[in-house]
Amino acid sequence: MANTLKALKELGKKCNTSATVPTGNTVAEVVNSIASNFNITGAKGDSGAAGASVTAITLYTTEGAVTGGVATLSNGNTMEITVTTTPAT
Repeated sequence: MANTLKALKELGKKCNTSATVPTGNTVAEVVNSIASNFNITGAKGDSGAAGASVTAITLYTTEGAVTGGVATLSNGNTMEITVTTTPAT
């Protein structure tokens, strides 16, 4: 059991950013020590591109059926809306 605890403590030391040796005299105590000192925070990455939201939708109809449309986005761009139909069964 002593070798198991020693190996677990060495593993715990490698798993935390401060390289502190976990404490405890049982497997459960050592695992709890590792868990309370485990830090997975890394360096902050670059920010992603700004997103856009839909601010308006215009739908086109033919004889009462929606056949397409345009979505206007908050950044001023527009997107075509494609409508597909499935024949009734």
